Amino acid sequence: MIYILFQLSILVIAARAGHYKGGLINWKPVDPYTNSSTVEVIIYQSHSWTLTRLHCDQALIDSLGLYVDGTSFTGQPFIACESPAGCSGTGFNTIRQVTFCTDFSTAVQISSGALIKKITLDRNTDILVGFTGNSWASEIKTSLNAVADYWRVITHIDLTQKYPINSSPVTGSLPLIRVIEGQTAIIQIPAADWDRTDDIRCRWADSSGPAGDECGDICNNLPGANLSSSECTITWNAVRRSVDAHLTTSTYVVAIMVEDFVNSASTTPMSSVPLQMLIYTYQPASGACSVIPAIIGDRPNRACIGVLPGVQHVERIVAAVYCTGDYITEFITISPLYMKKTAIARVSGTTNQWYITLTWTPTTDQRGPQVFCAAPIDQKELTGSQHCVNFVVGYLPPNLITPRLVQGSASPLGTVFANHSLFSIQATGDVYRPSRNGTYIQIFNKANPSCAEWEVDCGYSSDCIYSGQTVLFYVRNANWAYGANYYILFSSGAASGNIFCNPESDPITDTSFWNFNIWDPGVSSTTTTTTTPPTTGTVTTRPLGTTTPNASLTTTGIIATSASTIQTTTVTTTTTTTTSPTTSVTTTTSTTTETEMNVMSAKDFEEYCRQPVAIANAVSMIVMVPINIIGMFTAFTKFDKMFNRNRLAANARHKMFVSRVS
Repeated sequence: MIYILFQLSILVIAARAGHYKGGLINWKPVDPYTNSSTVEVIIYQSHSWTLTRLHCDQALIDSLGLYVDGTSFTGQPFIACESPAGCSGTGFNTIRQVTFCTDFSTAVQISSGALIKKITLDRNTDILVGFTGNSWASEIKTSLNAVADYWRVITHIDLTQKYPINSSPVTGSLPLIRVIEGQTAIIQIPAADWDRTDDIRCRWADSSGPAGDECGDICNNLPGANLSSSECTITWNAVRRSVDAHLTTSTYVVAIMVEDFVNSASTTPMSSVPLQMLIYTYQPASGACSVIPAIIGDRPNRACIGVLPGVQHVERIVAAVYCTGDYITEFITISPLYMKKTAIARVSGTTNQWYITLTWTPTTDQRGPQVFCAAPIDQKELTGSQHCVNFVVGYLPPNLITPRLVQGSASPLGTVFANHSLFSIQATGDVYRPSRNGTYIQIFNKANPSCAEWEVDCGYSSDCIYSGQTVLFYVRNANWAYGANYYILFSSGAASGNIFCNPESDPITDTSFWNFNIWDPGVSSTTTTTTTPPTTGTVTTRPLGTTTPNASLTTTGIIATSASTIQTTTVTTTTTTTTSPTTSVTTTTSTTTETEMNVMSAKDFEEYCRQPVAIANAVSMIVMVPINIIGMFTAFTKFDKMFNRNRLAANARHKMFVSRVS
């Protein structure tokens, strides 16, 4: 019996072994304009766990396989009513459903899962709901350095605030952010709202906040950190806990609440959503690079990308290392549900860049903002900063249209003067100024592609103009190189929409997308180039028949040809190419005459000819009408003399009379 009890105690301890590593919850009405007494609401939750407890790999993500603690579901995660007065009459029932794995990291031993759940609530619902438990991962400590146990991830759902019905803000972050001890960490937290006019603010979660106890055992867990309410940015000097002095690492929990307000003057939030994540301090390994790896593309940090539900979308995440021999081994990620990721591969043609490809077909239940974040890790576990993008499901950005010579969407194309300064290109929709800086238009000389000859940041520059579906940009004091060839590139968001976070146009990195060249007056007007044919050529003449008398000459006198040959003549000439400025002749007086050629379109030719043709038609009518009258009169008179019966009878009688008289 004692042995059995001992074994059971081991199982209980194992079952309670720390495993939770943070999460988030947000919500939105399916139809914010409904007038029904009930409202369909979509609740989204995402939670992270110790990888050894809730195992995940890419195959499980791709197959949407069973993502549970061991071989059975332990009842977590669940979302229950947390209102002090209960949730009776609201229609809310506890949500107990297995999540689907979205991300995993072997380097930091974390897996993450998410769930989208649709429920029906009463129109007058105003409640607190959330996920609570008591098994934080074992490395998590309280603000007093005791072992942390209880967690509370609470959101406030209020459908009574306004019409159309309010949607909660959307936030997200990596489940764990690695920062180097002794350095200042700046952590930007994505926070946005589908209700564009709402004022979004971030604050620390509190044990007695508007949503009640919002953080359990991990309130005030990041000592000395500052949180910008409007920018939702954490600034912190990374230090180790005193209790971890014997270690080289420490793990903290950041618990914040993201809230939306009617306007900047309001002090009462319409909704609150939680975000809890880990901050891990470490010391770089021996031989690690002095520069951390960084994500460099294809989209900038905090980019806003428009996608459509039911349509597959593909993006690349590209990271670079900055020391010879280093390479990326993993990306820590947090992804929207149903997003798939490829294995890491090196960018072709580079020695220091690696990438993964994201493939995602969002569902209609995912309409609105969705957050993706990533951070690269190299072979020495040196980790880059968090890099996040917002996907806006249900809205496409105004992408730039590929320039074409015929009915082109861009100007200029082809050859222009060296002082050309105004450029324009059309987009697939209405364009607006970008909502962030770092949105560049760049012009490169093909002879020097390593450095832009001209660039402008359209986030703030007045040299970028947005009008309807056209982007115009002005080059001040343009002085392009004679005879040079140029190409134009656009960073992500050089043109933006005006919905939600302003979905950005796709980046243009193809050097053949938009080209132009500069007219060189030295080559065009002052230089004469004469080129003769090649030095040696073979000229083949027409076949010539050589004839000799044949003994079988026939009596017809036709010569029978006995043979036919081809005469080939090889002509050797001397090639002379002379290039000389016409103004260099001093022994004679020469005059250079430049003939101006006007190219006339078919429509212009028609317009120019319209009046002369009309005059010619009038003159011809004036001349030809009298001639036609005289001619017709003469012809009818002649016909009358020839065929009129009366005239013919009179002539016959006259002839008879004359014959009788004579």
